[in-house]
Amino acid sequence: MSNKKMENEIIIVKEVTKSYNGFTALNSVSFTVKSGEVYVVLGPNGAGKSTLFNIIAGVMKPSSGSVKVLGDAPSNPSTRLKISYLPPTPPLYPWLTVMENIDFYSSLYGLSRNDARKEAMELLEILGIKDLSNKLASKLSTGQGKLASIVLALVVRPELLILDEPTTGLDPGMRRNIINLLRKQASNKTTILMATHLIDEAEELANRVAIMDKGRIIAEGGVEELKKLYAPPAVLVIKPSEENVKKASDVLKRHWSNIYSSNDEVRLHTENPDEDMPKAVLMLSENGIRILSVSVDKPTLEDVFLKLTGRRLTE
Repeated sequence: MSNKKMENEIIIVKEVTKSYNGFTALNSVSFTVKSGEVYVVLGPNGAGKSTLFNIIAGVMKPSSGSVKVLGDAPSNPSTRLKISYLPPTPPLYPWLTVMENIDFYSSLYGLSRNDARKEAMELLEILGIKDLSNKLASKLSTGQGKLASIVLALVVRPELLILDEPTTGLDPGMRRNIINLLRKQASNKTTILMATHLIDEAEELANRVAIMDKGRIIAEGGVEELKKLYAPPAVLVIKPSEENVKKASDVLKRHWSNIYSSNDEVRLHTENPDEDMPKAVLMLSENGIRILSVSVDKPTLEDVFLKLTGRRLTE
């Protein structure tokens, strides 16, 4: 491997396995993240994402395998000063105000108080919580705490930003503010590693996506590349009345194999939507199943996950 290639690889994960009391949380995980890239690890809760991110951030050691971050071990003190890691639970000291938390966190990175506060106020304003700067962290709502933690992570201007489910539990407006801010960080060439189970975030932000399930990476690539490899040309989305979802799925499976159902809809992966839509509607009608709506959609990463696992991400 050339030195130039090594310098371009901010994260190198090789055959990482992590086991707890006989349970394997990670099973031989390998991938690399390049400088300036937004790399999204997409998977359901319990897939192993948080364990993986704790190892990459140097909080935890793998049972086997190796991790290099910025050319060194993630636990190296000089390396950790170049990383900002935001876990799912906001790392705020409850007895400090938002700005006092920022003062403390930025001081660990050697930043001057004035510079950090100036940067923080700009970020707080972008996220719509500038008026909370002097509020105790213990008095923040869950969403406000998440937003304040994003400011903590960004104010130190890290070379590598690691975010584990940064928008979970937020309302749509708060989520949108964070996504917009991360898009801005990405345009400034910040390398971002992010875990999520939300399809729209992965599709909107990622240069590359690793789909993770049961401790393994089961697919990796660009968003459109993954769709081309694993998803159908189109998806027929049928919403029966709630009590008929399972029955509708069973009826359609008599004719098609690529049928996936959830609590409120049935998805049919199809090569010929114009032909399959009237056929499916007729079959359901003949079996007394009331249809609330039917549409033809473009495939998403949800359909990639369905194809690979037979399950939905949110199940």
